[in-house]
Amino acid sequence: MFDFVPYLSFLTSGIGVLFSVYLFLRFRTYPKVYWLILLIFSLVFLEFYIFALTSKQIYQMLFLLRVPNIVRAFVPTLLYFYVWTMLHPKQKWKSYQYLHFLFPLVILIGVMPDILMSASEKRAIIDGYYEHNNFLLKKPAGWIPPGMVQPVSILFGISYGIYCLWMIYQSKKRYASPFAFINKQSLIWLQLLSAAVMLYFLLQFYQYLTLVLGYSFDPPSQIFKCTIAISLFTYFMSSPNVQENMDGCIIPNKHENETIVPPMEKICPQILPNYQQDETIQQTDRLMKESYCYLNPECDLTKMAKMVDQNPLKFSKYIKTYYGISFVEFLNRLKIHYFLTHVDHVDQFTLETYIYQSGFANRSTFYVAFKKYVGVNPSFYLKELKGK
Repeated sequence: MFDFVPYLSFLTSGIGVLFSVYLFLRFRTYPKVYWLILLIFSLVFLEFYIFALTSKQIYQMLFLLRVPNIVRAFVPTLLYFYVWTMLHPKQKWKSYQYLHFLFPLVILIGVMPDILMSASEKRAIIDGYYEHNNFLLKKPAGWIPPGMVQPVSILFGISYGIYCLWMIYQSKKRYASPFAFINKQSLIWLQLLSAAVMLYFLLQFYQYLTLVLGYSFDPPSQIFKCTIAISLFTYFMSSPNVQENMDGCIIPNKHENETIVPPMEKICPQILPNYQQDETIQQTDRLMKESYCYLNPECDLTKMAKMVDQNPLKFSKYIKTYYGISFVEFLNRLKIHYFLTHVDHVDQFTLETYIYQSGFANRSTFYVAFKKYVGVNPSFYLKELKGK
């Protein structure tokens, strides 16, 4: 009746691999995403192992035996570091945080003797499993006593799932309502991910109990796990607001006013007060802004300096002296200002087009610049603007 379960596990692992590849290609410039990629790939590996075990393909993949014990032990740690780095995008790790790797490293070392067993010894273990489903629970895992690795790893995972949910709650409490408001979709994603990992380990605990009691592998719980994984991937792919914050949640300034964005004149580069009466500087300012040369993605320091008939090195110092910012910031502020002045015509379907029309060469650069100078991500801004 449940012959399709191995293939459902294979389908889930295949979708997970594609999702991991998408994350890497789309967000490879965001270091925080690598924690998510490792987490998803670990869960994918565990699902693939279920496929190999239930379909008996494991005889052709003997190297998989006992490896899931190691991978399972690392999942909670990967979840912790992903959630923590997303909630604290500007903070560095503390030395004590490396202790989170202690448990998975102990499991890695303890299980290693079984990883290095001969092929004939691994086949004998697999034969024992198919004769008695709880055979693996009665056999030591390397140097670790029998029946210890799986339940301890499962409790470790459940505890970390709860702890990550608590971290999210504490961040919302610490940064107050603006943080929760601006990062609503991102926080939902982190909560869903933490809850999904916790539920995954709860289902593993249920499957473990069925094996302890001598029953066969439980198909409904496996179907439930696959459904949760696919639903999680779908939610991420359909939530642009989440994707725009993959470099970390936005932490509002402590002294922010009621408006969610700064005034337009603060985004557009302005000549410093001491030089605003200089007519030459005013003419150069108008030339740079009214020419719209910055809308060309290939516009750089050399090309803009040539436009105003200046040496690139002197022009860089010119921007720093009269505007108080670097040339890169000067250029990005002009592009963001242009985007905002045309924002009435933008929605989620045309956002991609306006990103390139505003002079940005790629989405990642646009998202970083927008969040830096506007204070929120584009999807949130468009949603709030539409609401008003």
